[in-house]
Amino acid sequence: MDNTYIKETLLKNFPEIQFDEETGEFLTIIIPQKEYMDVMLALKEMGFDYLFSMTGMDWGKELGVTNHLERTEDRFMVVAKVMIEDRENPEIPSLEKVWKTAHLHEREIYDLFGIVFTGHTVMKRLLLSEDWEGYPMRKDWKDETKMIIR
Repeated sequence: MDNTYIKETLLKNFPEIQFDEETGEFLTIIIPQKEYMDVMLALKEMGFDYLFSMTGMDWGKELGVTNHLERTEDRFMVVAKVMIEDRENPEIPSLEKVWKTAHLHEREIYDLFGIVFTGHTVMKRLLLSEDWEGYPMRKDWKDETKMIIR
């Protein structure tokens, strides 16, 4: 398996996805929000059996999630990104039933960025208290009582 095979295979069913090979050593797949779950399931079917990292992102205009996947049989890895334009009600489907490792990653992303993963079994804060207001990893988050001024 190589990057060309992955691109050709995915583009047959998902012509709107994009690829970026210049952002690092792995092929980066940029997935439209509406196709997120379908593309991720296709990657699972292609043998990507390990979701080893899932990170919330705030790109300014939109929020998003970056997933790092590996085919453990040959250690081949890809990056799959999805951008969510609705900052007020950001949500995407949960990958918890596809890769068990998504469970805690999604809770952490919800806790720090406010992205809701629909279908998640325990969609509640993981690190912060339930009465915490806001999402501290967002670029627009402000809390004057916890600001450090030097």
